[in-house]
Amino acid sequence: MAHVMQFAIALGILAIQFFISKRGPLFVGAVLPIMYIVFFIYAYVTDFFTKRSTGSLLGAVIGGTVLLLAAWIYGRESLAKKRKKELIKMKATDL
Repeated sequence: MAHVMQFAIALGILAIQFFISKRGPLFVGAVLPIMYIVFFIYAYVTDFFTKRSTGSLLGAVIGGTVLLLAAWIYGRESLAKKRKKELIKMKATDL
């Protein structure tokens, strides 16, 4: 049951990242990946993960960061497509 909750939390964070990436300025979507990396650095320095090896932590950092950055890129591309559609619609009504 614990793994199901962890997976649900991870999916929720990815959904939040996608939603944030579709809004506002470009740098807003960079907040979660930076916080993720900072958290793992802090956790590693303070020995928060006592039963984990350095390799598994490094894999989690790289994998999580890649997923968050992918959600950020996908959100920005989605926003660009949406803006392009709106611009085409505006030009069509102008004619």
